[in-house]
Amino acid sequence: MSDKRCKGYVGVACVDGSCPMANRDEYEDYCTPIVNSCDECGCYKGCEDCALFGTEYCIKEGGKDV
Repeated sequence: MSDKRCKGYVGVACVDGSCPMANRDEYEDYCTPIVNSCDECGCYKGCEDCALFGTEYCIKEGGKDV
């Protein structure tokens, strides 16, 4: 994937129980493609759905390396 992903990303799927990494075993049982790393996750939407965007914890807003 060519887009540069934020190292501090906390998207909806990361916290609502639908994270493909956290549910790997269940995905395997249903023959669903397995995500081996967060970089492969199709749920990534960048700042659009990041819980940290616009807060003091956002590394992009703070000017730190994304």
